[in-house]
Amino acid sequence: MDITVSIITHSRPKGLHRLLAALMLQKLDPGVTLDIVVVDNACDEEARRIVEDFAAKSVFPVRYEEEPIKGIVAARNKCVDLFLESDSKHLLFIDDDEWPRDDNWAQRMLAQKQQFAVDIVTGSVLPVSEVEGTEWANHIIHDVGGVAAGTATATFYTSNLLIDREVMARVQPAFDSRFAMTGGSDYHFSLKCHKAGFKAAFVDAPVVEEVPKSRASVRWFLLRGFRSGAGYTRAHMIEEPIVKAVGRCMLMAGVRFARGIGYLLLGLATANKSRLVNGLFRLSSAVGTVGGIFGARHSEYKVIHGN
Repeated sequence: MDITVSIITHSRPKGLHRLLAALMLQKLDPGVTLDIVVVDNACDEEARRIVEDFAAKSVFPVRYEEEPIKGIVAARNKCVDLFLESDSKHLLFIDDDEWPRDDNWAQRMLAQKQQFAVDIVTGSVLPVSEVEGTEWANHIIHDVGGVAAGTATATFYTSNLLIDREVMARVQPAFDSRFAMTGGSDYHFSLKCHKAGFKAAFVDAPVVEEVPKSRASVRWFLLRGFRSGAGYTRAHMIEEPIVKAVGRCMLMAGVRFARGIGYLLLGLATANKSRLVNGLFRLSSAVGTVGGIFGARHSEYKVIHGN
């Protein structure tokens, strides 16, 4: 296979069904092949049935696997192990609450990787609200829109990511078990890839993500900001000398604090809820960035959002 699409799922049958339905519509250039692997971290019979139903009618090979060890790290590493056991050339990650915007998404990811001669490419994530009235929450985290295709980056996440086989073979273990329930393992993975000399770039091949009602709350953004900040610090303290990591993280905390104050003031001046919460999110991230130096963390995956 040229591309293996890997999906981690956990108690999101509606999202999984929607994603697989979208993947069935993917169009590839002649000679380009694709298969789909679903790793179920909930070991749920409904997820198995959904995958097997699609496998029976799909033009692409579709495979269901279980990962009984709880946590996103174990599930991601299961995807990597299955990929490396195959002859596939590229691993393409997408989340089970996302779906490709276009029917040539996978082909565009592959073509632009070749065009820009990089090892890893990542596309944007376009948020849409699950329910009306929560649109204010959509762009607080997903703020990478407008980045030109081909722009180099050292930071990427597994929500829309195509990776060359050589990267996965060399960066082992890909995802660190210390981030199993806290989140941040994909950011740490990006640090390891950059450290190993692999090159990454943004491409024009977006996916859409549904933002559930349960995430459209000030409390969720405060916790997510803290988790993001702490994960950033923990990743750098693993990969860098302690003095360099602490210095970097304190500087980043200052930047995040300043931006948070800026968004808060702007939100107050314009009576804009999105800007206000964005300010709180960045302030919480600053606190988490400092807290991470002392080992602070938040268990991100105790609650599954979406369905």
